[in-house]
Amino acid sequence: MLEGRVRLLAGVGLGGLTAALAEAHGDHPALVADEPTPGLPPRRTRSFADVEHDVSRLAAAHLALDHAAERRVAVAIDNRVDVVLHVLALARAGAVPVPVSPRLEPAELRAVLEEARVSAVVADGPLGEGARGLDVRWCWTGAGDHPDAGADLAVWLAAHPGARLVEGAPRPDPDAPAVLLATSGTTGRPKLARLTSQGLLGILRYAAAVPLGNARGPRAGRDALLCVLPLVHVMGLSAVLGGLCAGVRTIHLARFDPDRVLGAIERERPNAYVGVPTMYADLEAHGAAERDLSSVQLFVSAADVMPPDRARRFQRYGALGHVFGRRVGTAAFADVYGMVELSGGAAVRLYPPSLARGLELPPVAITFPGFEPRAVDEAGAPVGWGTPGRLQIRGKAVLRGYEGRGSALDREGWFTTGDLARVWPGGLLTFVGRSKDRLKVGGFSVFPAEVEEILRTHPAVREVVVVGVPDERLGERPVALVVPRGEGLDTEAFLAWTKGRVAGYRRPREALVVDHVPRGNHGKLDREAATRMAVEQLEA
Repeated sequence: MLEGRVRLLAGVGLGGLTAALAEAHGDHPALVADEPTPGLPPRRTRSFADVEHDVSRLAAAHLALDHAAERRVAVAIDNRVDVVLHVLALARAGAVPVPVSPRLEPAELRAVLEEARVSAVVADGPLGEGARGLDVRWCWTGAGDHPDAGADLAVWLAAHPGARLVEGAPRPDPDAPAVLLATSGTTGRPKLARLTSQGLLGILRYAAAVPLGNARGPRAGRDALLCVLPLVHVMGLSAVLGGLCAGVRTIHLARFDPDRVLGAIERERPNAYVGVPTMYADLEAHGAAERDLSSVQLFVSAADVMPPDRARRFQRYGALGHVFGRRVGTAAFADVYGMVELSGGAAVRLYPPSLARGLELPPVAITFPGFEPRAVDEAGAPVGWGTPGRLQIRGKAVLRGYEGRGSALDREGWFTTGDLARVWPGGLLTFVGRSKDRLKVGGFSVFPAEVEEILRTHPAVREVVVVGVPDERLGERPVALVVPRGEGLDTEAFLAWTKGRVAGYRRPREALVVDHVPRGNHGKLDREAATRMAVEQLEA
C-alpha cells in the first residue's frame, strides 16, 4: 500500500497535491492550527478532504478576483497555515506564489516584491507600507483592518459558498518555476530562488513511504508531527508539505514559545517535532529535561548545525516506543542540511534510535536520494575523499537559477553551497563550516565549527562560537565567545581545559563570557556580528 501511495504522488505538482492526498486519506486528520483562517470555516483540525476543499475554494477566489492566472502573487500574511493553503491554491490557479514575511522592514518588503515582479499581493490588513507606489492588485484576507482599495477575500468567499476550482493547472513543466522563495542572509538586492514542483516535492514524496500515518491501519489519525516554524521559509514550508505527503496529522503553532511548545508535546503526543537549534536550546532552558517528551520518536533540526551533545540529550528525552506504558529506548535525531537553493533538505546527520537508553549509536551523515555531493579546491578541482573542500551539490531538486539573474550552476550542473565539507564514498559527509568562516591562523586553516563541537562538551558551556580577530603575527587568532550554564565561567580554567583537547594552532587564545551569541532573523549564527562583538570586548 505504501508503494501505491508513493506512485499516487508521482508527477503531481503543487497545484494537484491536495486533490491526490484527499483521494488517499479522505477524512483522516491532516492539519491542526492554533489560529483560524480568515474567510474559511473556523476548523481547528482539517481532514485531508477539508484541506482540498479549502484549497479549491481559495483557488476559485483568486481566479475570480482576477489576480492569479499567469501572474506572480506575493503571499504576505501572518504565520498561519493559510500561508501553505494560499501557496497551493495559487499554484492550482496557474500563478507562481511568492511567500514573504510581513514582518520585513518596508524597504526590504518592497525590494522582494520588485525583484519578484509581482502583480498582486495577498495580505493581512496591517501590511501595505512597503508596497506603496507599486502597481499591484491587493487582495485582503479579512484579517484586521485594511484600506478600501483592493479585493476582500473573506467577503468574496462568504458571497460564493459553492465556488471551487477542482481542476486547475495541468501537470507541471519540470523546469517551470512553481514558487519563488527569498534566500536568507542576503545583502543589497534580495535573491529569489526559482523552485520547481519537481524540486520542492521530489524528496517529500518519499515521506508517503514512511510507516507513520497509515491511513487505513490501526494507528490511523494517531501519528502526528509538531512544527513551529515560519511557513514563508523553505524549512517550514517543507515540514508541512512533508507531513501532508506522509499522511500524518501536522500540528502547526504560529509562534514559538518554549513553555507552549513543551505543553503541546505533552498534550498532543506527536511522534515527531521539527525545530531549529535555537529552539532546542530554549526548550532545554525552560525545563525540557523535566517534561514528558516520550511520545517523540524523531526530533528534526535544520537551518544551522545542531550541537551533538544537545542532540544526544533530546534523544534521551524522547523514546523509541512504549511497552505496557513504559518508554523503551531512545528517539532518533535528524540534523538536516539544506537551503532554499536545494529546495529544502539535501543531506542529514542521523543519530539512530537505540533499544537501550544507555547505548548510543554513532551518527552518520548521508545525502538524500537524488543529490550528488563533491568537495573541490579553490580552483574548482575535485579533492580526495576526506579532504576538506568547498561543497558542491547537483541534482534535479537544485535550483536552475535566481529570478532575473541567470543560472546558478556551472557547466556540469554543480551548485556551490558556500559550505566546507569532507566527502566520503557513498555520499557520506562531514561538515566543517562555511567557506567564509574559515580562519587563517599562522598559515593554517582553522574551521570554527570543528573547534566549537569540542568546546561544547565542557560542562559549563551552554553555547559557544569561535571567531577570528586580527593579529599582527598570526593574521588571525581564535577567540571563543561563551554563553555559560549557570552563573559564570572561570575563563582561565576553561582555556586550560582546552589544552590536550584542541590542537595549539586551533585553540582559542581568549575566552569571553557573553549572555548570547548573535543570530540573524532566520536563527542562523551571525559570525560577522560575533566577530565584531569579540573585537569590541577585547578593545574595551
